[in-house]
Formats: sequence, C-alpha cells, structure tokens
Amino acid sequence: MASQDPITASRFSITIDGYEIAAFSELKGITTEVKPVEHLESTDKELVLKKLPGKREPAIVELVRGKTTDMALWAWHEAVLQGDIIAARKSCSLVMYGVDGKPVARYHMEHAWPSQVKIGGLKAGANEVLMETVTIVCETLQRVAV
Repeated sequence: MASQDPITASRFSITIDGYEIAAFSELKGITTEVKPVEHLESTDKELVLKKLPGKREPAIVELVRGKTTDMALWAWHEAVLQGDIIAARKSCSLVMYGVDGKPVARYHMEHAWPSQVKIGGLKAGANEVLMETVTIVCETLQRVAV
C-alpha cells in the first residue's frame, strides 16, 4: 500500500500492555478538538478580532462490536463506574487491521477510560447479533507508526 492510499480496515482492537482486550468490527469515529478563543488585537488603525487555538478537549474514540462473553472490557468500565480513577485510566493502543490481518494504523492513547458502554436491543429468538458500542475518552491521542 502506498503512503497516499486511503486506509481500509477489517478489524479494530484495543490493546493494553501488549494484550488485546477487545476486538471491534466498526470504528464509528475518532474526535479530537481544540476550542477557539477570541483575541482582540489593536493595530494603529483598527481593532481586529482573531480566533486562536484555546482549550484542548479530550479525544473520543467510539467503537462497535458484537457482544462477547469476555469480561476484560466490562471490568475496565466497572473500574470507572466504581470511581477507581487509578485503575480506570490506562495507556492503550487502538490498532486497525487490514484484510490480510496486518496492522495498517495505530493510535496511542494516554489516560484512556471507557466512559460509556451501550448494549443494543435484541429480541428473543432473533438471529441477530447483540451489538455493544464503547466510547473511550483519553487525555492524549497520538498517531504512531504501524
């Protein structure tokens, strides 16, 4: 794949300390944001209103997967629910894999924690997959080399 080719991925995972704790079929999105602040600057002739970078918002990563019986992701979220800030905030990676199973992109997250786990609806007897959506918030998110 050339460096200018768009990234395609068939699977996404969250790894902590080198261990994959959860795999996902969908990345809904990664959001990073810096709030603009207004700055009034005076020149000899006029006042100029400028917008400058201000407060950085925490990065948000939203992932979707078929619900599994594995408890690692829920245990991490449980630490958040219990208010155990030390156990809840972790350094981890979001890894994107191509159809060949090789990583195509990697993001490193510092002080990450699952702020929301949403389990979709399901009818009894249906042949549908129970879906789980996880929102992870982190202080810093950095794109790193594959």
